Amino acid sequence: MYRQPRSGFTRIPCVQACQVTSGGRARAGMLCNLSVLGVYLHLEELPEIGDSLAIEFALPDGGEMVAADTVVTWVNDTPPESADALPPGCGLRFTALAPGDVRRIAALVAAFREEPRPLLGRPEPSQEKLRVPFVAPCVVSGAAGPSRGSVCNLSTDGIFVAVDPIPAEGEAVIVAFRFPGQAEAFERTAVVAWRNDDGPQRTFALPLGCGLRFVNLSEGDRTLLAGLVDGYSGTLPAVPRLDGGADRPDAHG
Repeated sequence: MYRQPRSGFTRIPCVQACQVTSGGRARAGMLCNLSVLGVYLHLEELPEIGDSLAIEFALPDGGEMVAADTVVTWVNDTPPESADALPPGCGLRFTALAPGDVRRIAALVAAFREEPRPLLGRPEPSQEKLRVPFVAPCVVSGAAGPSRGSVCNLSTDGIFVAVDPIPAEGEAVIVAFRFPGQAEAFERTAVVAWRNDDGPQRTFALPLGCGLRFVNLSEGDRTLLAGLVDGYSGTLPAVPRLDGGADRPDAHG
């Protein structure tokens, strides 16, 4: 799970686009995880500790948008060095949140904790490869030109990106983003395999965007991708076996 300062509350990965408002100015952010206490946001322009932010985001339960007032409790300006590290951003503590939304978040946390393999094998259209949470800024270049977006998850074959406008299914694009600990951008050709036009109700915790399938990857590329998937799945708790032992989640099953 993403490393973060200890709060005493379980935070679950939940990658979702959100709107952040401060001082009358609205901007886009990317929710990375949440708990009943607060959230972590990936933002390119970081606030200061103690700043007040209003945020609005969707939950993957199909309910109404969540609107909350928050305060910045910590700021992370360090690029990630491992698969389970957080991207640059900030931790926010809720200062005003509707009781019903507290219960909704608590239910999601409880459901996550009951999963024997959290976040592994979440359903996506025609998806056979395991995808793990991975948040990083990216640039997607297609027929409409370059657009800035965010990578939300990753497998050895492709990624999901939150981007606007969403390119057409079947369109060839070039996507560029950075792996943890890598100075050079990973820039590769991909094809739009599917589009998520319906928000988080269609697939667990995925914002509007599209799934990209890489084309013509080298063996070195696949090794790099597999290392990130294995690095994340290796941080998850072992799965109990019937014989009393425990197995780590199979990153490629």
